[in-house]
Amino acid sequence: MLSIAQIYRIGTMFWDDKYGAHGLSPEVISKMRALTLEDSASIPNNTFLLDVDSSIPFSIEEISRSFQNINLSDVEPPPLLCQRSDFQFLLQAAA
Repeated sequence: MLSIAQIYRIGTMFWDDKYGAHGLSPEVISKMRALTLEDSASIPNNTFLLDVDSSIPFSIEEISRSFQNINLSDVEPPPLLCQRSDFQFLLQAAA
């Protein structure tokens, strides 16, 4: 879950190029700024950074077991590709 400080940071960075408008109204930004200042007084190590978790909740073995064995020689190439000489190698692989 994001903290108010993180949402404030994301909200103030957003800019709508198409309409030239900020994503949040000035009223919302000022309220979030006030809440962020209140939170920073009570939490000494307040950070604007998002947590980075590069771990994955499953093992490589679980991923490899989830793959299905597919025999591509049983797959017919689409007719449009069969008509083009650039893709004749698909017909040879299927034969």
